[in-house]
Amino acid sequence: MSDVNDRNAEGRLSRRRVLALSAATAGAIGTAAALPGAAGAAATKDTLRVGWTSPPDVMNPFTFTTTASNEILWLIYDTLLEYDLDLQPEPSLALKRTTNAAGTVFTYTLRPGVTWHDGKPFTAADVKYTFDVMAQHNLGQAAWSLVDLVSTTVVNPHQVVMTYRRPQAFDPAMVVPIVPQHVWGSMTPSKILTFTNKKPVGTGPFRFTQWVSGQYVQVDRNATWWGKAPAVKTIIWNQFENSDVMVQSLRSGQLDILTEVPPVLFNGLTGAPSVKPVEMESFSFHHIGINVSTNPKSGGNPLLKDQVVRQALGLSLDRAQLVALALAGRGKPGSVQLPPSFGVWQAKIPPGQQYNNNPDKAKKLLDAAGYTMGPSGVRQNKKGEPLSFRLIAIATTTEDVLAGQIFVKAAEAVGIKLTFNTLDANTLNNVVYNAKAPNWDIFIWGWDSATPDPNYLLSVDLTNQIGNNNDVYYSNPAYDRLYNEQATQPNPAKRIPLVHATQKLFYDDCAYLIMWYQSKLQAYRTDTWKGWTPTRGGMVYNFTRDNYLKITPA
Repeated sequence: MSDVNDRNAEGRLSRRRVLALSAATAGAIGTAAALPGAAGAAATKDTLRVGWTSPPDVMNPFTFTTTASNEILWLIYDTLLEYDLDLQPEPSLALKRTTNAAGTVFTYTLRPGVTWHDGKPFTAADVKYTFDVMAQHNLGQAAWSLVDLVSTTVVNPHQVVMTYRRPQAFDPAMVVPIVPQHVWGSMTPSKILTFTNKKPVGTGPFRFTQWVSGQYVQVDRNATWWGKAPAVKTIIWNQFENSDVMVQSLRSGQLDILTEVPPVLFNGLTGAPSVKPVEMESFSFHHIGINVSTNPKSGGNPLLKDQVVRQALGLSLDRAQLVALALAGRGKPGSVQLPPSFGVWQAKIPPGQQYNNNPDKAKKLLDAAGYTMGPSGVRQNKKGEPLSFRLIAIATTTEDVLAGQIFVKAAEAVGIKLTFNTLDANTLNNVVYNAKAPNWDIFIWGWDSATPDPNYLLSVDLTNQIGNNNDVYYSNPAYDRLYNEQATQPNPAKRIPLVHATQKLFYDDCAYLIMWYQSKLQAYRTDTWKGWTPTRGGMVYNFTRDNYLKITPA
């Protein structure tokens, strides 16, 4: 799976991922003997060898955008609270959390005796610095969760208080990586954004060792970590550009676990000696994004601002067909922003209200809106402007390219022309997120939630996220209001219907046409490490790091 979030010049931060399923992608990182930690394919009792096709971008906890970087950094840095294998909160740097009755004041009691990797003591001042700099300057993946932060107060070296202007349904302590003030405190925000952080200093269970770009990243166990020492002494993430070679390396014993297995290769692992393929629910979706920017400098086709046109595009698509063809059946048809893994938080759209697989209805909608068929088989409005749009996707994301080809034919069947082009990941990222003048019409891409709480994925399309995570430049005051209502409702029973209403409003607006929710497909060897626990979102490459910490030699 390839991660494609690269920061643009505007400092946009997002966590976006797409599957890289091409078994025909040229090139791999090398032969078996070239894999660090492989020791000529012989397993070791202390080194965990991970295979992935997704390179990290940076080691800066304020500017990273890829899930690969997140995976590494979350073992180097600690949060105040973290997710266990059931994705429930458990203590981390904070031993205890209390809140006031209103849900606006959070008090954290910190672990004593914790030190940074450079030996300096960790204190509440580090927590205050991290929360303040992130909130005040909109820095980092978790900045979205701190928009209501009013103040942070250090009570003593082991206690800190966060005060918010409104009740918080989600605790930012779950996702804010605490950084050392003595390393970052002298930097300006612009310096933070450009700091490479080549030698990350955290409090986490592993210390950064080395990163050979295009080949591997290595971390080693932190002997002074506050928690129980993991059995794993060294973790090496080996980068592949070819999924076939990566899967074969697992089969041959050169790797211990894969962060993602392409659907087209997953079935082939069934019955492989000492290999266990595992299918789990993911917190991801792939979508068709439509440029609805109202910016006068936008280069997007203004006809896409007509909701009827967007709804017709949605009705032209058969999501079940997309899952069957693009994912080899390893997923579920898409609808709303929250995947099924969110359980009761996901809104259920009745079949009769779905914009899915009904080309006849699409034609009727377009007819009623005055879009008549032109001489070239492309519908046009009363001014003679054709429903002709540009469609872009990432060239190396095989299933998105296939979906694009299917989409072109489906749209053509209802009288809409799509001109399909593929780009490399960085180019597509920069084209889509050119907030000053977004010059594109429609893309195919994907999102991966940063938390198992609804807030993150629902926050992407807020008006205040234009120039940050908002990839389609959607702006709807009604949506913003609903989001804020649910985000400040700490009572789950009252919050659930608000979350449903938020999703339903956005679904009907059709700025996103969510194609599918892909399964999380992973595989590991049973003869090297034991104790892997499947969970929603994956054994690794997930919100929880507990599998890394709890496995033991087989």
